[in-house]
Amino acid sequence: MITVSDLNCKEENYTWWLNIMPDEMPRLSILPKEVRIQLDYSPASLDVLEMYIRKNYTMDEMKDRKNRFARDLFARYIGETLRRNAPGLYWSFDTEDDQSPFYGVPVLLTLGQEDEVPPMTPSLWVVSVIEKSEESFLRDQLEQVKKAA
Repeated sequence: MITVSDLNCKEENYTWWLNIMPDEMPRLSILPKEVRIQLDYSPASLDVLEMYIRKNYTMDEMKDRKNRFARDLFARYIGETLRRNAPGLYWSFDTEDDQSPFYGVPVLLTLGQEDEVPPMTPSLWVVSVIEKSEESFLRDQLEQVKKAA
């Protein structure tokens, strides 16, 4: 399985990562049942996942390569939840501008507003939720996207 950590700024790796998205989502079944049953791609499910991440991972653990599969799965879920709840979002991957802060990172862009709405970075947000003190960080990201649309 290719994870976000394995993309190495290569378009073909990103294409594979994106194409296997539907096959990867069932891996959520590894999560505890009380979490898993609430992951329905709703805005509220982002709160559930955020709390699970905060309770079960430290910053160092989340960044550790041994947790790359969990980090990848969480990023996929966050991104797909945003896509399902904010029309016009699509996955993108920059392999051209190596000076861009989003170079080699899967991001969500807003169709027709790519220059007005900044890219969304679910793979980075997975780590960010641990250091953020406010609740509903992920849901707040979704709400900001919806307002901008």
